[in-house]
Amino acid sequence: MKLLIVESPSKTLTIKQYLGKDFEVVASKGHIRDIKNQGKDNLGLDFSNNLKPLYEIIPTQYATVKLLKEKAEEASIIYLATDPDREGEAISWHLKEALNTNNKEVKRIEFNEITRSAVLNAIDNPREIDLELVSSQETRKIIDRIIGYKLSSFVKDRVGAKSAGRVQSVVLKMIVEREEKVTSFIPERFYEIEAVLEDGTILKLQNKENNKVLQIKTEEEAKRILSELGDTFTVSNVVTSKKSEKPSPAFKTSSMQTTAASRLSFPISKVSKLAQQLYEGINHNDEHIAFVTYIRTDVTRLSDEFKAKLTNHIKKEYGVEYLGYAHEDKVKNTDQGAHEAIRPVDLSMTPDKAKEYLTKDQLSLYSLIYERAIESMMSDAEILVTTTLFDNNGYTFKTTSEKTIFEGFKKASIKKTKEKAIVDYEIGKGYKQAKTEFKAKDTEGPKRYNEGSLVKEMETSGIGRPSTYSPTISTLKNSNYITIERGSKEIKPTEEGKLVSRILNDYFNMIINVNYTASMESDLDEIAQGTKKEENIVNSFYSNFDSIYSNAKMEFKPIETGNPCPLCGSPLVFKSGRNGKFIACSNYPKCRHTENIKVEKANIPLIECPKCHIGHLVERKSKGKTFYACSTYPSCDFTISSLSRVKKIK
Repeated sequence: MKLLIVESPSKTLTIKQYLGKDFEVVASKGHIRDIKNQGKDNLGLDFSNNLKPLYEIIPTQYATVKLLKEKAEEASIIYLATDPDREGEAISWHLKEALNTNNKEVKRIEFNEITRSAVLNAIDNPREIDLELVSSQETRKIIDRIIGYKLSSFVKDRVGAKSAGRVQSVVLKMIVEREEKVTSFIPERFYEIEAVLEDGTILKLQNKENNKVLQIKTEEEAKRILSELGDTFTVSNVVTSKKSEKPSPAFKTSSMQTTAASRLSFPISKVSKLAQQLYEGINHNDEHIAFVTYIRTDVTRLSDEFKAKLTNHIKKEYGVEYLGYAHEDKVKNTDQGAHEAIRPVDLSMTPDKAKEYLTKDQLSLYSLIYERAIESMMSDAEILVTTTLFDNNGYTFKTTSEKTIFEGFKKASIKKTKEKAIVDYEIGKGYKQAKTEFKAKDTEGPKRYNEGSLVKEMETSGIGRPSTYSPTISTLKNSNYITIERGSKEIKPTEEGKLVSRILNDYFNMIINVNYTASMESDLDEIAQGTKKEENIVNSFYSNFDSIYSNAKMEFKPIETGNPCPLCGSPLVFKSGRNGKFIACSNYPKCRHTENIKVEKANIPLIECPKCHIGHLVERKSKGKTFYACSTYPSCDFTISSLSRVKKIK
């Protein structure tokens, strides 16, 4: 008997059908081992052996591992078919280590799509486990554990926050810094002048120096110009030109997530879930149907086999003139294990045909993936651009119109764009206006991130990887560090998120920043390529981090209550423990005085301050008016007029 192990149970029956009676197909259900919670700081690392991790079977996986061991004992050869990326490579290595396969032939196989041909081809082309990929993933795990455990402990002890981490804290910092720019931006008022001709064409007053829309500083100036305009606009020049519009490459994880978030208004977590379902496929009438290839990838290249099929498809469906070349991003030498873009498995499974098998949301995402893959190999669209200039008493107005003269890749678009009819204006001819007006506008400041733009920024900055984009956002949201506005989809940091980010920035800025995190990702890439060693990166990191962490512990100043300790006279400070926040002497451990945080009025519900998350709201009065303030004042200056508004803030 031959044994093949995959990650997901949903794949087992399908792959078993492809392989036949000689094979037993079972699932590991993801990771089977994790680093122990023991040793120094519960890190589970061997400090006498280059910080090597000490692994143990995950308790919830005991039954699974027992079953896998039994199957492995009976098998003549074991195939490890975990996902085709670094994490999947590491899971395969853990399986080999945990199943005691020393006397067995163990082979690693990978397939980018769950189809008969892909699985059989993988069986025919096995390889050894790539230990450099495993080492890269192990290094990521170790460093993330050190930072996550130590920084989480730091922010929990000091301000009662939930967690911190290598990537999540940098992303939180990005969100907080963007929020500061948004809230500090002061818009400037300006004015634009528009004219509307009788045929409905809109003209805009131009700045003759730079041929852009003229921005007028004052309302008085705008009114003066309007008063000098006549009723007739005379065509002074008409210029036509052609431009090409290229199709985008097939999707990678980040572009799929950002496009779906924009066009379908799906949260990133939902996009990831739907994509996984399309990859794993469905069973229909005793037949398994896989819809897309592996969905965690940072490359946009297509396989030669798929390109050949796509070439024939485009010629047949649209004509040879619509065939272009494969538009792909430049390949980096750090590209990871998922070897292709996200594309449809079978071109004959059109979105129209897929309606029979998929839910509405699944179909929406599949349609995007299908359309994007086809467009990526089609010809450019050709567009005719017509710019018409008008003169009115020495003032120049302009209108620009576009007309598609060859659809190119747009021919494959499911959603067609309606174009306005182009008016042929004659040079020297006058056209009557229906109205002229000025419009007051304000300069636009920076915009808050939404999920799509945040993922794009993470990728551009080089932090995180395809598998981490969605979990990072979910972690920040679940930790109450960010909120996502229901209508605008804007991401805003909470007061707790701002506080945690400020503390981490004050004490760990050397590590919690974009450049350091991106540099760490580069180191991980080099380990995967064999140009750097795991132990060197881990030891160098820990030495640097431990120094920074030790200094931070000594330098940290907790928030004082403003009262002295009744035992020794040292300042009392706010602290957090297992049972919540309390007051303690700052001279600990020499003085062990503690006391509960008191609520000044029994009829007031115990409400945590939404700004500092340390004190509680207490009733105050000033000039005959009642309001509520933080009990830690003057350390925290939060006030609010009504307790009902606190619920809205939360």
